[in-house]
Amino acid sequence: MNVEVLYITGEEVHAGDRVQHRGTFGTVVVVSADENSEFSPGYEDHAGADRGILICDDDGIENFVREGDEGLSFVGRG
Repeated sequence: MNVEVLYITGEEVHAGDRVQHRGTFGTVVVVSADENSEFSPGYEDHAGADRGILICDDDGIENFVREGDEGLSFVGRG
């Protein structure tokens, strides 16, 4: 699926990606991009959210970041 939300490097963001955001590791659970959004199981209720990425860090804390956040880096595809 082409969700059209990108990391600063130009690579597409997908639900399930492992990321680091400002020093904290986590997993992308929602990619909100209008009609082309992706959700990890249990996060479907975030449909219609603002354009961006919802990350659940390794401690279970959720953080919403806007597309192009320079503090977000791709670690691996899950």
